[in-house]
Amino acid sequence: MVRSRKRPRRGSSTGLVYFEDRGAIYDAPIEFVWDFMHNDREFHPKAHIGTVRNFKSKRLSAVSILLRWEKLEGRRWEKKVARLTEIRPSVRILEEIEGPDAGSQTVHIYTPKGEVTIVDVLSYRRSTKDSPAQIKAKWLRKFADAYSEDLPYFQQYVLKRRANERAAA
Repeated sequence: MVRSRKRPRRGSSTGLVYFEDRGAIYDAPIEFVWDFMHNDREFHPKAHIGTVRNFKSKRLSAVSILLRWEKLEGRRWEKKVARLTEIRPSVRILEEIEGPDAGSQTVHIYTPKGEVTIVDVLSYRRSTKDSPAQIKAKWLRKFADAYSEDLPYFQQYVLKRRANERAAA
């Protein structure tokens, strides 16, 4: 006997929703972008001071880090835990393992284009209460907000790094 599987009701989501956010442009070489995102302790932490708190990290291996933090969502602080895997300087994979987005994954791909770097985001988001269109819209907004928060601090970082390189030359 063959049984058919019931499909989720239209508009509901019980699995992963895939979408892309391609083409964020950072006006600097890939090494600058990577170091700002992953190694900078002066400028990048300031970018998210109003939306992230209690950030902690623990190195798990040469390429993996366990992250714990709280993220402001609307008016509530949500606790999050994720594993970050980094393949320098081209790929970063964030696997959310605890919190409201547990089971979601986000892949950041860094592509050098001379003196600029393109960052593409591929995302698999898990949610049981929103439609795929709502999930995509919500996360595209979040990615745009993070980019907007980063940009002024990234520009300051690049200016200081270039000044330091000129002074050392």
